[in-house]
Amino acid sequence: MRWYDIEPDVCMAISMIECAGPDAQLDYAKYIIQLIKEKDTEMSYIQNTTKTNLQNKYTRWYDSNETISRAFSYLKETSKEIQKEVALSVLAYKNQRESAV
Repeated sequence: MRWYDIEPDVCMAISMIECAGPDAQLDYAKYIIQLIKEKDTEMSYIQNTTKTNLQNKYTRWYDSNETISRAFSYLKETSKEIQKEVALSVLAYKNQRESAV
């Protein structure tokens, strides 16, 4: 089981991002990073997470882009409450983007 399969809203947001085009994926990733920086005052995990991801060069679909990989690492390491809040915000953001087009 993947870390994001536990919470349905998080799973839905990540699946939606996976299906989006490359430009949209990057936009969502930047949005996730921004939200987590606003909501998570602890963030002591961020330096270690980023360093580990860059060193390991994983083969997951989201590791092909450093920004997307970082966004998902932040999301994975933050609290479950913030994960859910961010996922719901990303889904709402997606709807706003689509209605603006």
